[in-house]
Amino acid sequence: MFRSSLILSVAIVFCLSTSLYGGVILNENFDELTPREGATLVGAFSTINGTNVDIVANGGIFGYLCQPPEAGNCIDMDGGYPWGNPQGQLQSNTLFPAGNYLLSFDLIGSQRGFTASTTVTFGDYNQTFVLTSYDDVTGIVVNQPVTLSSPGYLLFVSNTPGQIGTLLDNVVVSTGETPEPSSLLLMGSALLIVIRLRRR
Repeated sequence: MFRSSLILSVAIVFCLSTSLYGGVILNENFDELTPREGATLVGAFSTINGTNVDIVANGGIFGYLCQPPEAGNCIDMDGGYPWGNPQGQLQSNTLFPAGNYLLSFDLIGSQRGFTASTTVTFGDYNQTFVLTSYDDVTGIVVNQPVTLSSPGYLLFVSNTPGQIGTLLDNVVVSTGETPEPSSLLLMGSALLIVIRLRRR
């Protein structure tokens, strides 16, 4: 009796605790990458169609591009000429199954005096952002509901020729599962049961 109750309580806690994290499928802030120009492999993303992007960070040869709300590294959607087409097309390495998702990302202005544009496509979501140099508000998207009627990739495409584009950071795709108050109460009860059983 004791053992089966303990196993059941642990199972309940495990199932409920996993839902607390909202089913995050992709979470990329680019901070683990080494800053460089002309990148084609970018963490959870790769460039397509012969394009490239720059992995930039605050300080060094890149200046201070990843301005708040960004931190650490971010991606300049326009790469460099010696490495092919600098007008970046950045596609997720993950092919997402059909279904419902929540999409979050940060796009901010170029920080170098130029207006730049990027189009974001994911399932039924297709939005073009035209950002002035120091715009750090318009391109911040949080928990945008998205529906994929068939499997698809998340795609960021620069619409600005040259080597100065918008800056991308903090890309998150989740299933959007969040616990209801009743689930939290149930999880708390399960934890109390586990504690009481262990004391016995």
